Amino acid sequence: MTMLTEPFAPLFQLSRDIDRLFGRNGSLAGYIPAADVVVTDEDVMVTMDVPGLKVDDLEIELENDVLTVRGERNHPYVGNGDGRAWQRIERGFGKFERSLQVPRGLNPDAIEASLDAGVLTLRIPKPENLKPRRVEITAGKANGARQLETATG
Repeated sequence: MTMLTEPFAPLFQLSRDIDRLFGRNGSLAGYIPAADVVVTDEDVMVTMDVPGLKVDDLEIELENDVLTVRGERNHPYVGNGDGRAWQRIERGFGKFERSLQVPRGLNPDAIEASLDAGVLTLRIPKPENLKPRRVEITAGKANGARQLETATG
């Protein structure tokens, strides 16, 4: 089944990206922070751009295999009746929620989070039972070869 869906994966990703651009009521969404998820044998690293946010502006939750980051990027141009006109606003503002799929079995209490220069970095170590194990192979005669020697010997 994986082979059937792989050619369509870019289309599914595009569909999810388009859905993220629009809010629940069909209007353009405010702010959607970009995120990278890197999974290694040892841990899961999530890096998310959250410029202008402080530690108190963010909430992180890991439930089952979904990591969710919530926050709000306040609009800096609050109208005060002075007659200013907006010419062009390209940066996104407002409440956001990013939910990212992560491997199963990660411990929410083990998340290490840091915020530096507008970049949120999350490190979630993998528990021992999720880490790959190398099986050592010992050199020696195969069972079939021993049986053959015994029968002909």
